[in-house]
Amino acid sequence: MPGNGNNNPNVGDINADLQISFDPSELRQEVKFGADAKLSLKGYAEGNTDQVSQRMFDEMDLTMFRIPIYAMRQADDPFYENLVKVMKSAKAVNPDIKFFASVANGDGDENNNLHNADKFPPSMMGCCPNNVYNLNLTAYARRIDQYLQMLEDNDLYVDYLGPFNEDPASSEDYRRVFVQMEKLGDIKRVGLETWALQAGINRVESVQDQLDIVGSHIYDDDNIPKSQWDAKWAELVQKSTRPVWHTEATRYRTNDNITNLVDGMANIIPAIRGGVEYVHFYQTTRRIVYFNGGVQPYKFSGFKALVNSATGKHVASSNSTDVDVMSTVFVDDEVASLHIINTSEMEKTASLKIEGGYYSLKPVRETLWDEDNLETTTERSLGQRKSPNEWNVVLPANSYMHIEIPLKD
Repeated sequence: MPGNGNNNPNVGDINADLQISFDPSELRQEVKFGADAKLSLKGYAEGNTDQVSQRMFDEMDLTMFRIPIYAMRQADDPFYENLVKVMKSAKAVNPDIKFFASVANGDGDENNNLHNADKFPPSMMGCCPNNVYNLNLTAYARRIDQYLQMLEDNDLYVDYLGPFNEDPASSEDYRRVFVQMEKLGDIKRVGLETWALQAGINRVESVQDQLDIVGSHIYDDDNIPKSQWDAKWAELVQKSTRPVWHTEATRYRTNDNITNLVDGMANIIPAIRGGVEYVHFYQTTRRIVYFNGGVQPYKFSGFKALVNSATGKHVASSNSTDVDVMSTVFVDDEVASLHIINTSEMEKTASLKIEGGYYSLKPVRETLWDEDNLETTTERSLGQRKSPNEWNVVLPANSYMHIEIPLKD
């Protein structure tokens, strides 16, 4: 390994508050990202639709689109014209995009905030005490078939299907829906999508026999210590014999600022570290990209950096010694893309270390988002680092940093 670079104490030897290390030789899963418009479909369709699609499916490398099934609406309801419009727009931007149809807790129009049994029409209720919510699952399976046929009539096809969302459906409930569908075919079955991550952990083993993909949300994050977020996602992944998705990444709220970007990253990074293989940004069209095609600068640029740097790479093993500083890293044969957030209200100095016999002789590119910087990039040469595999970075309070590191081994 080459000798140390400049040992000037101003560039690498000052006392650090924490250490962040990663090992490019320890590769884990590949992570992809998707968009969501289940509750924001109307605004997307009535806005600058094609520009919104361009933002999400070209400028951001979002490769899946989580679309709504409205159990309250018949498949011939004119409201579904909005869905057809946005799906065609998304497909025009990315012909290879995948569609994930998931039952929605409202439609952003006449039927809002319809959680649990309220999302299903009265005509389907009360018949069958052994089914979730006493639902007529035969009628529900028929409605999903009609929905899929409506899309096929418009030359649109669903790749993944989730008939329940934040519902206490059992393995038998899922089985009864899927087995009675005539149009399921090769569509992959997605399930659980629990409101609470802990509920997903508790239920996955009893339900996954009817699923191809296990999804979960983490709205119970306030009940789980921050130090356990990684471990809880890892527990779900370890219990599941199916790939695990974070199907509703959120906490970045509707308005744009550095705090919401950092909070959103803090909702996503532990899931990636825990082993999830897909992350879906909740209400992408309302909370990151405006309906008129404009963007929320902090969130759009920050999340785009995370998403696009993951393409074609794998997650590598990484560690932070400070619970308030989270990191994840994507690696290929040439580059490590390291993402760090400082969630605390204090500036911190982190000692970065590349392990596994890897190092970097070329300049590294550090891009910062904080209260005073929006995607501000600087380069750090080898002479400005302690050594080819170790240097310090200053992380402002409440900040996000993306570091691109050319690799050698």
